[in-house]
Amino acid sequence: MVKSWLFDIFNYPYEPTAEGFDPQLCQEVYNWHLESWELAEKVGFEGIMFSEHHYTAYNLSPSPNLLIAATAQRTKRVKLGVMINILPMHNPRRVAEECAMLDYLTHGRLEIGVGRGVDQKEFKREGIPMEEVRPRFEEGMDFMMKALENKVFTHKGRYLNFEEETTLWPQPLSRPIRRPWISGLSPETISWAGTNGYRLATAFQATSAIKDAFASYYEAADAAGKPSGPENTMVLRQVFCAETDEEARAIAEPALNHIFALYREAVIFKDLDHVPDSFEFYSSFFKPFTGSGPISWEVLDELGIFVVGSPSTVREKLIKQARELHTENILMWGSFGTLTAEQTMNSYRLLGREVIPALSELSVAREPEIAAAQ
Repeated sequence: MVKSWLFDIFNYPYEPTAEGFDPQLCQEVYNWHLESWELAEKVGFEGIMFSEHHYTAYNLSPSPNLLIAATAQRTKRVKLGVMINILPMHNPRRVAEECAMLDYLTHGRLEIGVGRGVDQKEFKREGIPMEEVRPRFEEGMDFMMKALENKVFTHKGRYLNFEEETTLWPQPLSRPIRRPWISGLSPETISWAGTNGYRLATAFQATSAIKDAFASYYEAADAAGKPSGPENTMVLRQVFCAETDEEARAIAEPALNHIFALYREAVIFKDLDHVPDSFEFYSSFFKPFTGSGPISWEVLDELGIFVVGSPSTVREKLIKQARELHTENILMWGSFGTLTAEQTMNSYRLLGREVIPALSELSVAREPEIAAAQ
């Protein structure tokens, strides 16, 4: 069974400058996105994942745990989480406490999603040296798991010290907690997630590259004796449906160009030939997204990075990717750029009627050569 998840990075779709910001338009964006998340539950999505970014029109969700709390009161079944909480930017004690609270506010539907982050501008504004990002992330995860899995814990590390026995109040509703999702792109993070028994989500790469990433993840998990298999992986794709392929492209292409323009400004390192230590992977990763013109529709469609078209086209492409990647979780970035409420919700209804049921009937398994090596 392949589960369909919704991802909403929740950008500002109008003039992306401080001078052009309109509070009333922003209020409308929040209002209809909340309605769209209610609809996501009704049409059959397994869960909704929010996102965290700061200081940019690329994302209107600097505190995504608030969105979980709000959406939890409007829904009953759908799982709720963040992909990702940028752990190095926060006190891990605060993140752990909020996860424990959200476990109750969602009645056990919380999905923890955590990552180290990659946005140089964000860390610079926070005064966090880039060389500290990975060690802060790894120690923060160690601390969070101690705090969430134990009634009483201590911790002594480079960035955190809890020498006295400490208890979270409240302690989580769910014991054991669901294993967190780690958003990983670099080979180091992917292997680290497998070695430590976390679930892995990845994005923005060709299907062939993600297939290799999942194989590395399985190898690391198997070597460490940790859980592995298609239920532990997730791939993010930008997904949009309309009645025909032509209509879908006409609507989605300008919307994609808008979001990728914001992405370039907010996320991509300015000097890709001299990236910070431990971020070397991104020197080549970001290059397809550079430049000032539109993103190549044909190239990204061929790579499988976005999936746009009629319900039958989207259904066939996602089924093919799920089979090729041997994953049981497809995370659909379903509203982006300048898409309107009507366009977004019509896409969700089409996905719910003609795509999500077909994915749910699909059975995938580890590749034979990988499974045989266990």
